[in-house]
Amino acid sequence: MSSNGRPVNGAPVGEIRSLSVLLGRLMWIAFGPIALVLISLGIVTRGTGWLTALDLAFGVVVALMLLGRWAEHRSGVATRASGEPATDEDFRRYVRVFSAVALGIWVAANVLGNHLLRGQ
Repeated sequence: MSSNGRPVNGAPVGEIRSLSVLLGRLMWIAFGPIALVLISLGIVTRGTGWLTALDLAFGVVVALMLLGRWAEHRSGVATRASGEPATDEDFRRYVRVFSAVALGIWVAANVLGNHLLRGQ
């Protein structure tokens, strides 16, 4: 995607022609968020420490979501969640905001599970 929002490979905006780009889009827009919710609930309910398999899984899903967004952006047909063409700034904003929110969710889940709700 060029900085003005036009595709660089001649494909219509939003038309995904690659399985890897489709999987990337599905990861950051659907599968990833669902997985993060389920993993966060597991962290809260189990409360078995800060660096467990669930914490690792959370980090892997975050990385896959960022990788999926990057793959879609590199394809030249990236769109925002609303369907408009995505720009370089949209990608950078996603990385900044999502990384901060994911870190906050992970910390909150661990604080709840390991300290506030422990033993209840």
